[in-house]
Amino acid sequence: MINAPIQSASPAPAGGITELVLTHNAPEQTQLLLPMVAHLSRTPSDRWLTWISPGPVDRRLLERYGVDTRSIRLIHAPETDDNRWILWEALAKGNSHTVIASPGALSDRELKQLEAAALQGQCQALLLRVR
Repeated sequence: MINAPIQSASPAPAGGITELVLTHNAPEQTQLLLPMVAHLSRTPSDRWLTWISPGPVDRRLLERYGVDTRSIRLIHAPETDDNRWILWEALAKGNSHTVIASPGALSDRELKQLEAAALQGQCQALLLRVR
């Protein structure tokens, strides 16, 4: 007898938001975040892993952690407002499988808008918050 996979009545949404809360200036942030980025960069997909960063990201450091730098799109957006708009666009366009960003504090309305953009683009968002 062959067991067929069980299919759920309602499939999981193809997009969503995950928040990761980091401790301010903790040295282990890099050791926690970059292995996740490396894993996501090796996800078989024809879409980008997009990282919207308020500052430059060192490609050599990414490579040391095993990040496939050919599949990651790094966007430098120093201002919080620009960062949020770029995040919304990256999620909604559907050309990224995952978008990583540090948008700062978000209102419930802004979070709902980002969730809607992630669903529209069938994309996952990894939002980094520092406390």
